[in-house]
Amino acid sequence: MILNMILRHFVTLFVILLFSIKLWSRKSFRDSQTKYFWVVVISCLVLVFEDFFELLAATSPSLRFWRIMWSVIGYTFRSTAALGLLLVVVPQRQRKSILWIPSVVTLLVSSTAFFTDIVFGYDESYEFYRGPCGYVVFVIPLIYLLLILWYIFSDIIESKGTDKYIVLLCVAFCLGATTIDATIGGTNLIEALIISSIFLYIFLYSHDNRRDSLTGLFNRKAFYDDCSMFGKSIKAVASLDMNGLKGINDTQGHEAGDKALVKIGECITRSADKDTHAYRTGGDEFIILFFHDNEDVIRNEGEQIKKKVTESGYNISVGYALLTDSLNLEDAIVESDKRMYEDKARYYQETGLPRRRV
Repeated sequence: MILNMILRHFVTLFVILLFSIKLWSRKSFRDSQTKYFWVVVISCLVLVFEDFFELLAATSPSLRFWRIMWSVIGYTFRSTAALGLLLVVVPQRQRKSILWIPSVVTLLVSSTAFFTDIVFGYDESYEFYRGPCGYVVFVIPLIYLLLILWYIFSDIIESKGTDKYIVLLCVAFCLGATTIDATIGGTNLIEALIISSIFLYIFLYSHDNRRDSLTGLFNRKAFYDDCSMFGKSIKAVASLDMNGLKGINDTQGHEAGDKALVKIGECITRSADKDTHAYRTGGDEFIILFFHDNEDVIRNEGEQIKKKVTESGYNISVGYALLTDSLNLEDAIVESDKRMYEDKARYYQETGLPRRRV
């Protein structure tokens, strides 16, 4: 029996082991998210043992109580595993206790099997059958999976690139596995959840590697990667440079300088849209790539960023350039830098402030 269980879940157990080693070795990776990845791993491990003990209890009607108990545990931890994946992608400020309610509902609904067959039961031959509310316990994991898709596409995933299709396929994989388990039975959802969690981990880790840890904008490496990957789709570029960062660092300390850069990053993020990618390419240097050539919109976006930065107590210089038949991306960056430095010179001339260089 034990050998059969190992063979039945060999791949799943192997993947759980490897993923556990990886999680343990990277405790610092998004600490709160690592915790929820552990929720998925532990839930999947419980589901493996649940399958074994449920099959064991199915061998004798005298073990009816234990068969029901392990089935209840299985339904509950299917929802808990899906919830763990959801909590990985939900922004920390939105991780409310209300998200746990559907999982608790699964526990309560499936527990009715101890005294009624409204969800599931066993006939005179001790054969399993599903009651009129039997699919409720599968609907809840489906809801969690759909919420995962919503949060990823609304808050995390980039508008460009192919990563969004990988995440979409992972969720579709889990949805399909849930449907199969609900209709013909099996352990497909366990495998789907643990495999999808690994792909989600890889996706989030690679996503972080493309981000500037201070401002949350894309970093210098992402800038060069995107210029290479989306070169033909880029229509314009804007160069932005903070004014007075060295003065802040010298007089107020680097913590105050970092605070200024964070605020500028927030201003850029609020002004950007799905047709732009914003990057921090240096200490106080930023670049925006535009995937459209509407000059009025580009000019207005630059003005809005300057306005928001000024309102926050800082200042930034901006220049932009559109790509043309005679002006490629590299030349456009040079041109936007030139215009940005012209804007910077005007700022120091108008304010009379000394221009301090690093």
